[in-house]
Amino acid sequence: MNVTTRQLQAFLAIARLGSFTRAADEIFVTQAGLSLMLKDFEAQVGARLFDRTTRSVRLTPAGESLLPTVRRMMADWESATSNVGRLAADAEQRVSLAATPLIASSVLPRWLQAFHDAHPAVRVSISDLDRRQILLGIEAGELDVGLGAFFRPATGIDRQLLSRFDMVLVRGKAKDASARRHGFETVRKVQWSALDDRDLVVLPNDNPIQKLVDAQLRALEITTRRTAALQNIQAIIAMVEAGHGVAALPGFVVPACARYDVTVHALVEPVVPIEFFAVSMKGRLKTALVSGLVDALGAHFRELAKQVGG
Repeated sequence: MNVTTRQLQAFLAIARLGSFTRAADEIFVTQAGLSLMLKDFEAQVGARLFDRTTRSVRLTPAGESLLPTVRRMMADWESATSNVGRLAADAEQRVSLAATPLIASSVLPRWLQAFHDAHPAVRVSISDLDRRQILLGIEAGELDVGLGAFFRPATGIDRQLLSRFDMVLVRGKAKDASARRHGFETVRKVQWSALDDRDLVVLPNDNPIQKLVDAQLRALEITTRRTAALQNIQAIIAMVEAGHGVAALPGFVVPACARYDVTVHALVEPVVPIEFFAVSMKGRLKTALVSGLVDALGAHFRELAKQVGG
């Protein structure tokens, strides 16, 4: 049996109104179309459901027997579709967003406030995770969007470029006595060569950002002394503030650096950019809400990159 909801609607409309003409008008079909739907429905149930005369349309005993069941079926169907609709509408108002701890703590709060002011009905759930956890969450369908410097494409992951940030040098204001000897206490831009023979606080060797820094140091034949290797960029900034060395980091650290007694200088000759991405599950349909959120993030990060670059 291949009964359609339209056939059930037609049956109920005719039974309630007692008229093919009014039933056809109510469900927006022609009388001929209504008659065909009823004829097919009667063929599938194996019984005539209405007695039709020039003056009236009445249910047959078979129609009377079927009527309560059809009413329940349509009531259940309408309830189910209504619930699905509400769930879909609710889902479209929720977005799960993950970023590395530095971005989550120093960049996203201000952006989130502006986004909430513009979209008060949207709930953005934010998680602070490392890069590997972000990718795992995207792959598992637990996260809608992830943010980070994802250098290489990953299987099943879409990357959308948000902005590019140039590398910067972070140094302590009061504790870095060698800054005067190197002549960059107040200058805004510093050459990579100024790192030669300096104490350097770094990320782990396998971190993609650190690999980029190390490649640049090797290319310029710059020698540094590594005083600490830390997973957390904010811990690196704190170590720099305490006088344990300087750090070469992406420009998106600038908002976080404002909380510490450090200065930030653009690293030049050469300028080394790092690309910052929004990632999502490949093949997963992006809702208008998610697309709009990523666009808003892109605008925010591009503006931040402009500020960092001066």
